[in-house]
Amino acid sequence: MANQVQKVAYVDAKLGVGLPGQQTTRVIYDSVNATAGQTFFEFFTNFAGKTEFQTNLTTNKLDSAESMVIKSIQIISNSGTALLSDHLNLNIQVGNQTVIKDFDPSFNATPRGLAFDRLHSGFNSATNLELRLLTDIVIPPQVNFKATLQFANTGILVNEDVTIVLKGYGRIFSAGNSF
Repeated sequence: MANQVQKVAYVDAKLGVGLPGQQTTRVIYDSVNATAGQTFFEFFTNFAGKTEFQTNLTTNKLDSAESMVIKSIQIISNSGTALLSDHLNLNIQVGNQTVIKDFDPSFNATPRGLAFDRLHSGFNSATNLELRLLTDIVIPPQVNFKATLQFANTGILVNEDVTIVLKGYGRIFSAGNSF
């Protein structure tokens, strides 16, 4: 079984990415400001007018010399209610592949079952939940990606933010001695 460094190197080699890169931990995030009663959120698709506190990307693909392995997904709500403890429906697409389909991460936010990853207790927080993936998901260079999240209820208020954070290992551009 390949580790995360080998997996990213394998995908990069298959795509012909031969540029020098620096290995690093990687965190990418995107926030969506809600309208009243909104239940469907799409992340990493619209970056217009967002500050560096709402997203750290300007496009929904990594640079030509960058790639990433998603190891952990964090969902954060600034809602005062237990919004993430209700059932959710999470989908993540990389290119034209749905790599996470109809997944309910709310079990990591409530005491109704064991946490998926055994790194968290069953009840973590109803406004901030995180789950660690058992299978590495690679975001290759120059490939579109997005995440969608569907809430089971309409308890969200106007101007509340919902944020998705993708954490893991990555490769970023490193000029090295080429300049």
